Amino acid sequence: MSSLAERYNRARATIAARGFSADIQTKITLVVGATTSINAAILAPTELQPRVSAAYPFVHGQYFRELEFASLLARVTRWSANSAIYAEAMRLTAPLWGAWWRIQSPLGPVMDVKSAYTALALGHALLGRVRLTPVIPEHADDLDPFVTALRRIEQENGRMIQTQIRLLKDAATPLDVSERERIVEEQQSAVDSVFLKFLDWLGD
Repeated sequence: MSSLAERYNRARATIAARGFSADIQTKITLVVGATTSINAAILAPTELQPRVSAAYPFVHGQYFRELEFASLLARVTRWSANSAIYAEAMRLTAPLWGAWWRIQSPLGPVMDVKSAYTALALGHALLGRVRLTPVIPEHADDLDPFVTALRRIEQENGRMIQTQIRLLKDAATPLDVSERERIVEEQQSAVDSVFLKFLDWLGD
């Protein structure tokens, strides 16, 4: 089985050979756009809470950044006319949407502490495990709007990850440490599974 580094190398070599074609840009945007949309959906309920916690300024800022990133990618992408790409992207990202739906039941993150912590862990995994700048070839045009957008999104995600780590460690929750660690690992594994398949697809 190929390692993460090998998958990155294959995807980067494909992009170096073909350039950031409409097909490649569309693949990236559909998957990254799904991750930003899921993260925004995770954070959205916090915007409606009547009480404001110490974490609210971070959550508020991150929520609107995710919306910004989704709209930014949609604007700078040269969209493909190949309908098969859209169908495959839906198949690839379905497990991520499934993870989000499972968090919503039975009570959802607003009413259930385990669901709330799981939502935070899923958001953290989406930010930390889905990294696209390693697929950008060395001689890519840094002034290309698509390349610029990918770099900016990853730079901002790096800042947000640090705060999320703090929230995961210091969250006021009755869950013990082993349960927290299990939840974090479970969400990371789910995201990793999708992302590795995406890199394989990108390298085809």
